[in-house]
Parts: sequence; C-alpha cells; structure tokens
Amino acid sequence: FTHARNFISAAAFAGANGILPFGQIDDVKKAWNALQLSGPGMRKNNEFYQELLDLGVVNTQVQLGDLKRLLKDVDFGATLNNVTGLNGFLKKLSKAKKFAQDAYTAEDDFWKIASWAMEKSRLESNMLAKGIKRGDVIKRNGVDITIDDQFFKEEAADIVRNNIPNYDYVSDFVKSLRKLPIGNFVSFPAEIVRTGTNIVRRGLREINEEFVTPDNKKIKPFEAIGYTRLFGFGLTTTAVPVGTAAAFSAIYDITEEEREAIRRYAAQWSKNSTLLPMRTEDGNFKYIDFSHANAYDTLVRPVQTLLSSVADGRTD
Repeated sequence: FTHARNFISAAAFAGANGILPFGQIDDVKKAWNALQLSGPGMRKNNEFYQELLDLGVVNTQVQLGDLKRLLKDVDFGATLNNVTGLNGFLKKLSKAKKFAQDAYTAEDDFWKIASWAMEKSRLESNMLAKGIKRGDVIKRNGVDITIDDQFFKEEAADIVRNNIPNYDYVSDFVKSLRKLPIGNFVSFPAEIVRTGTNIVRRGLREINEEFVTPDNKKIKPFEAIGYTRLFGFGLTTTAVPVGTAAAFSAIYDITEEEREAIRRYAAQWSKNSTLLPMRTEDGNFKYIDFSHANAYDTLVRPVQTLLSSVADGRTD
C-alpha cells in the first residue's frame, strides 16, 4: 500500500508543473525502460539513467533519504547481528529491505524521468514555435547562449531539481530536525514548501523572461509554458482536492451541514484534512482522508485548518 501511494501521489508533481501524467506515451516508456529495478522492460537504458544521474535528476527520493538516516541514527540491527542463529534470517531481511528501497527510489525516478523528458520536449517545441532552432545563438540576460541539445537537457534538469522534491536540496538544519520530538520525516514537507514556491517563481519567470535574437528581436519563448505551469499548480493544489470532495458529496447526496458534522466527529489527525464523505447503505457516514495521498497537503492544510477553526466558532 505504501508503494502504491508513493507512486500515485508522485504523479501530482508532474501535474503541478502543468504536465499531464501519461500525456506523452513515448516519454513514459523511456522513463520505464531506464528504471534501475528488476522488472519487465526495466534496465534497458542504463546509459540514459547515468546521464540523468549526472544531471541530478534521479536517485533523490526524499522520504527514503530520511528513512536511511533514521536507521543509521538508531544503529538499526547492530544488536541483532550479534545474536547467534539470527544471521541467516537477517540476511534474508536485508535482501527484502534492499528491494523495497530500490522500488521506492524507482517509483520516484519514474515521474522525474518522465517529467524531465516532457519538460525538454516542450522547451524545444516552444523555442521552435518562436523561430529558434538548434544551432542558433541568442542572448539571455545579456549573455550569448547556443541553443543545442545540451541546453535543453540542462534546462529541463534544472526544472526537475528545483520543482520536484529532491533530498539533495534539503538543508542540514532541516535534516537534523528528525532527531527532535516534532516528527521524523521532516524533509518532505520542507521540500513541498520549497518546490511549491519554486513552481510559482518559475512560472512567473517563464511568462516574463525575454531572449534577444541575432536580429535584435525580443521574444518570450517560454511564456505559454509559464501560464500552463501556473494553471497546473493551481489545479493540482486547490481544484483537485475541492472538486473531488464536491464530487463525493454529490454522488452520495451529502449536504454541507452533514459534511461539517462528519468533520466534527473525524479522528483528531484528520480534522484539518480534505475529507471525501460517503454514505453507507444503512445511512451511516464514513470518509476517506484524501490528504493522506495528496503530496501538496502541506500547502493546503493551513487554509483548511483556518476554515475548520472558523466553522468551530474560533475567532482568534
């Protein structure tokens, strides 16, 4: 269940950047073939994976980075390894652990590789739409740059590194917080805040950034991408959770008053979540905590907490 949640929720990273998940089948196949996991169709393009590794696109899973360091903090398994008769059993567990870690990394890598390929593709197509093709030299911030394949690779890699959670970009201060009694997996919410801010910043930059062609003509080749990115971010973080909750209310004929009642009786940890209400055949209510599968819940939850507090009559 954890692996399924990890894979499905990570699709939100592509959507938040204005990319339709599974929108370009060729790029999806390319991502699948590059995954470093034992499975059908995988490990067919190791050179491509190594290139992405050099660009800092893959092998940067955030939760797994926290988990590995937590196990190291507590010296996990050190005592058991000294118990006679357990060595054979622990070796089998070690293999299972390695497979689980590789799978977790592959699930994250899949979306990062697919996003990188789609970003690269739309960067090139938008440049071409403005009359800029490979080999042309144009000015960016007063500096001459050559528009070639390497330019698109590095530009797409920069987007993935900064707009999708990346453990390499988590500060030492944030990493050290896992040792305090405030929560173990602190890197992921920190990265959601960083990348969420970067998506908006990148979108605004793409809308406004001007390039100068050799004939001194000013163009904005990434303007359309910027608007698409901002639209995707708004849709993913706001419209999808609200729309899904509204759809469940309509399907099960649940009123706003009943939704508020469900929230009042929800578990303490779910009171400020996005709840999907349902009505059973005998007329009772139950709900799904949508926030548990929503990668961007860190950004949405403060607003939901405010709304819940107002609904409860709090004025402070």
